[in-house]
This record gives sequence, C-alpha cells and structure tokens, in this order.
Amino acid sequence: MKVFFILLITSFWGFFQRSLPIEKCHGFENYTFGSSKQLYKNLSIEIDEGNSQLYNVNVNEVKMAGVQLDYLRVTFIKNKLTDISLSTKNNTGAAFFNFLKDNYGSPKKFKNRFEWLGKNVHIVFELFDNNKDAYVDYYSK
Repeated sequence: MKVFFILLITSFWGFFQRSLPIEKCHGFENYTFGSSKQLYKNLSIEIDEGNSQLYNVNVNEVKMAGVQLDYLRVTFIKNKLTDISLSTKNNTGAAFFNFLKDNYGSPKKFKNRFEWLGKNVHIVFELFDNNKDAYVDYYSK
C-alpha cells in the first residue's frame, strides 16, 4: 500500500513540475536576455539614455525560413539585454506567428494581439492593420 501511494504522489509531482514550452524561451535567435551588449557586433545605437540603450540590428543577419524582418531592435538596461522588438514585412507575419505557436504553444488572444506569458519572458505578437504583418516584442521579467 505504501508503494502505491509513493507512486501516486511521484506521478502527480512529475505532472505539476512539467514546464510550459514558453519557459524554454530566453530571447530571440542569438540574443539572450541578461547578456551584455559587448557580446554582439553590428549594433547601431538609436537611443542612449544613460543606463538604457536601444540598438538597431542589421536584419540581414537574421535568417528565418519564410519570414522577412523590417527591423529588429534590442534594449539594454545597465548593460543587460532586457527587450527585443521586431517587425515582419512582405506578408510574413503568419509565418512568424506559426514559429511562435510551434515553439511556445497556444497564446492568449486579445483581438489582433496574441500573448505568451512565462515566468521569465512575455511575448506579444500584434498584427498590423493589414493582418499580414506584425510587431513582435519579447520582454524579460
């Protein structure tokens, strides 16, 4: 009888300890939250406000099947990567949405906005008015 209860408790513990797919997200492509800006080359400063800097990234360096980017921006606060923002172009928003859904599961939907929320990251996907391209923001917590 003891063995049965131990197996039962162990099974439930394993079930509750499983992490959601979003918990695997630590950034986008080779941009990892918490990393130093010195790890990245070809960043162009857009805004510098003391402890906070916003940089443009050359979108030609990012290769995703079926997705074209209009821009990619990264924010560092106190020299640590905290936010990643990008925009799709040429009607490739659906392909990026599928990438997010395939990697992080089903999002919460709010009109033209979709969100994935994890312990360490919050991803927001928002469609343009044309419903064919999107803004995507990755926020670290």
